[in-house]
Amino acid sequence: MKKNNRDQILLKQSIELKKIGFFGGCFNPPTKVHINLANALIKSGLVDKVIFVPVGDYYNKQNLVSANHRYNMLKLLCNNNKFLDVENIASIHSNILYATDTFKKIYDKYNELAQIYFIMGSDNFKKMPTWKDYNRIITQYKFIVIQRFEDEEQIKKDNVLYYTPEQIQNMNSTQIREMIKQHQNVEEFLEMQELQYIKRNKLYIN
Repeated sequence: MKKNNRDQILLKQSIELKKIGFFGGCFNPPTKVHINLANALIKSGLVDKVIFVPVGDYYNKQNLVSANHRYNMLKLLCNNNKFLDVENIASIHSNILYATDTFKKIYDKYNELAQIYFIMGSDNFKKMPTWKDYNRIITQYKFIVIQRFEDEEQIKKDNVLYYTPEQIQNMNSTQIREMIKQHQNVEEFLEMQELQYIKRNKLYIN
């Protein structure tokens, strides 16, 4: 049996899925905010499972640690929750992979298992018209857009759902990285097993 088919069967058997949300991002590092958002989306009924999709090393962003580390940290955060998982379909690539390529790879792999939704913040969603193949992306796929404020401007489309969390923590990954570099306490923002991983691998200290 091919590995891809086996993965799909195991995923299907692990939980009866109807809707899977794919949450892409740098996750540099992943934080409690990311996990809380995923759990909130599941609790709201918008999706039955959330799968995080960290970008690969090709992504041009300052202070981005290797995709392998970001994937491992996400796995640590998801290990004890059958409703959360991590997909390395983007992070294994060293060459540039556009959003349209990632979306297609995910859709082709999971579409027969459940309805597929792509989760992103409203800031990234607003940038989508500048993305490669935007017209195809915005019509072919379903999206869940996380808003910071209920009165944010919305694009009215049947395939776009909006979700406003009850609370959004203002602390972002950039600030957390700086706190780690300064040896400040970040236990409020990172789970202990992730913090231990960061210390063990000496991440974000340079």
